[in-house]
Amino acid sequence: MKLLMAAAECSPLARTGGMGEAVAGLAKALSNHGVDVTVALPRYQHLRKTGAIDEAVPIPAFRTQLGDVDVLLIDDADAFDRPGIYGPTPGAAYEDEWFRWARFSSAIARLAGGFDLVHLHDGHVGPVALLTDVPTVQTIHNASYPLLGPLAAAADELGVSWRDRMLGGALEWYGQANYLKAGIIGATRVTTVSPTFAAQITDDDSVTGGLSEVIRWLGHPVTGIVNGIDTQAWDPRRDPVLAAPFSADQLTARGKSRQALFDKSGLDDGFLIGNVGRMTEQKGLHLVDADLPGLIEEGLRLVLIGNGNLDAMIDGWERGHPNAVRHFEYSEELARLLYAGADAYFMPSQFEPCGIGQLYAMRYGCPPLAHLTGGLADTVVDLDERPDEGTGLTLCG
Repeated sequence: MKLLMAAAECSPLARTGGMGEAVAGLAKALSNHGVDVTVALPRYQHLRKTGAIDEAVPIPAFRTQLGDVDVLLIDDADAFDRPGIYGPTPGAAYEDEWFRWARFSSAIARLAGGFDLVHLHDGHVGPVALLTDVPTVQTIHNASYPLLGPLAAAADELGVSWRDRMLGGALEWYGQANYLKAGIIGATRVTTVSPTFAAQITDDDSVTGGLSEVIRWLGHPVTGIVNGIDTQAWDPRRDPVLAAPFSADQLTARGKSRQALFDKSGLDDGFLIGNVGRMTEQKGLHLVDADLPGLIEEGLRLVLIGNGNLDAMIDGWERGHPNAVRHFEYSEELARLLYAGADAYFMPSQFEPCGIGQLYAMRYGCPPLAHLTGGLADTVVDLDERPDEGTGLTLCG
């Protein structure tokens, strides 16, 4: 089978959060099972020197490889020759996001004819499902980012039918264009990244931007499939970033990575928890703001890796507690060191479609402290509830 995966992110070429890791891992796993996989990404500004032009495809594109997986970088300078992925700085978005992803979706639709199946990741590429007769699967990684835009302009840029742009049509949403809605309605099948989140999005409008009723009325249920990780690429027994290799049977050397993380962060000794990802309200870190001074007084140390609209708050924590809190921009090397060296991995997410950080953390012997929601409920086994099988501690409410 020839499979085209269309996405905004695929690690390490383009990544802001877990979706980039999930797309890369799934592409590799399917390729290992004999599927002919091609991943299509925009040719972002930081990828302008990556790949070689491919004149065999019907759109301007450059081809590169991630292992055995082909990657097509779709060339559209007007839309994507700009700093960043979604915006010029982490957590920011360009005002014409609707235009950029309409252009990319149209390009993917022209490319789709050479494939047996097109896998669409999140709302950015949802409109493809309205533009091609090739079977499509729409995966919802985070339903709270539907991608909205001006209806008439978006519909014209996409070239969708009058039925899709009319009131109540697949693209229309309260007078705007909604790209995730287009994908949900237009796709042959719809999946999301955990069974618990699949159930949640049918009746919780707070995590779907109001699309729960649309999901309930689908002729086929949304299938929840938990994200996975590449256990060969993420293996503490042979990870060159770590101060020393370790395993579940030989945990002593993990202490060297813990010390290396303290050395890198410059924090005083204490109980060290960490988080890697987007620093946004969804991730729940703001919920500890009022209690943080007392927790630090009791010995808590906190390392956060990533950026988002909570940066100002987190940077304030760092300034106020320079020996207890450290905030880094994302780097994979730092992330690996955190998973290998932290005492616990902190995920107080208000909602979490799946999450991937907790999976890496458990792989590296770092028990999650997690809010029991979405994919966290499907992946973290509470030590108090099941002492013999527990992998972390969870909280409800």
